[in-house]
Amino acid sequence: MTEFAPLLSPAADWLDVTYSPDDNPADLLSDFLVAHDFVPLTGLHDNMVTYRHVDKLTLAFDSGVLQVSTKYRAYRISASGAVLATLRSLGAFEQYLTVLASSPYRVTRLDAALDVYTDAAKVLKRLDKQYPQSVPLSRQRSLPTKMLISRRLDGARSGTWYAGHRTRARVTARVYDKTLELLDRTGIPSPEHITRYEFTFREGVANLNDAYNPASLFYAHCSSVVTPPSDAPSWSPSDVPAWVSQPVEVLPYEALLRRVSNSSDLEGMLELADRMGAEGRNALMHLLAKRLRVDIKGQHFKAA
Repeated sequence: MTEFAPLLSPAADWLDVTYSPDDNPADLLSDFLVAHDFVPLTGLHDNMVTYRHVDKLTLAFDSGVLQVSTKYRAYRISASGAVLATLRSLGAFEQYLTVLASSPYRVTRLDAALDVYTDAAKVLKRLDKQYPQSVPLSRQRSLPTKMLISRRLDGARSGTWYAGHRTRARVTARVYDKTLELLDRTGIPSPEHITRYEFTFREGVANLNDAYNPASLFYAHCSSVVTPPSDAPSWSPSDVPAWVSQPVEVLPYEALLRRVSNSSDLEGMLELADRMGAEGRNALMHLLAKRLRVDIKGQHFKAA
């Protein structure tokens, strides 16, 4: 499973990209994901496919999900922060963005996050006192809200502070106790206090370059919540260049070869077959042939 790694510089923590239903990178995306050990899962909805990454060491799913859906006359690719972290750890994030840019697109949501080693309880108390009625974000002001509890370890009031929560504002923010969230999710206390600052940018604000390196976008909007560094890069809403990277070509056979070679599912099936004894692998071959509707003749497969 992917372990938590603090985001010590602003990084993309969610990314939604939307296309026309008739012009989208569906095939290229599928080949790319399969080649990087993402498994498509069937769901309850015909218009949605969910992909999850398999950790090859544990043969377990990582925590993040990537969803591909077609609804409201739009084709949407939505990747959670855990999926983006996995792609970065695989060295495949830039290639993923290039896949997304292979058809005309709109970035409809980008979350950019930063982790700071500080006590969130003190940060949330300051924000609550500083902005009792409204918070200036971008060219608008947003209503602040909060959800706090008493921490079990020290009794301090902590949790999450929001600006523009559950609104369609183009820029919203939340600041929360990451240490507390990790404790609730994993049951393991962290030796460090971690505060997460997270901004959500809706359609018309960000582009794929911002997803790749969101520091300038983040710091341009964060000053009301957290002080940007003196050397923070500048950002302008007019700076919207096209994403430039090497073109991606993932051949279907190459994707299939890599999937078979690296498949944790196949490793699991082989393990079960070997536990059956000498005939286990023959049984596995028979079941695979039956699933593929082919006949086995010697060591060759013949299409039915």
